[in-house]
Amino acid sequence: MIALPLIARPLKRLFAAGLLATAASWACAQSLQVSTATELRAGPALNAKNLVSLTVGTMVQQLEVRGGWLRVQVQGQEGWLRSTHVRALSTAAPAAQNPLTGLSGVFSASSNRPTATTGTRGLTAEQLANAQPAPAEVQRMESFAATAAQAQQFAKNGKLQVQSFAPYDGAQP
Repeated sequence: MIALPLIARPLKRLFAAGLLATAASWACAQSLQVSTATELRAGPALNAKNLVSLTVGTMVQQLEVRGGWLRVQVQGQEGWLRSTHVRALSTAAPAAQNPLTGLSGVFSASSNRPTATTGTRGLTAEQLANAQPAPAEVQRMESFAATAAQAQQFAKNGKLQVQSFAPYDGAQP
């Protein structure tokens, strides 16, 4: 298995456990606001029929989550939209209440600085606060890791070649 820095493994496990443990709490409905103009679709797929165009600021009611898709109700219609096109209206709970809620600030969409998206969009502060570790799921996830030899063989089979490039310095042109 490819070696990770000592700090990365515990953080990876904590993060994965927090995400995996929230699955049971997805069922609760919540109000969301469209953050990116999008289409309400008949199903959870990009090729599903477009039902109506939604503008930024449109309020929707979340009914279900399936992967990166949300089933919502809006303007008397039910349909699906991508979870990355909405934001929750609730604010994060203070970190002192639960160690996991401190993670919610990392995933906040309120910053105007560059941020990384890690798949937690759509989680409410309550869902993050109530997350519980799931060691069996973390172990299952780790079973999918490839060894360095497997990765090299994959690259060789795909006829991939090493390409060097300068490190990204964050500069804007």
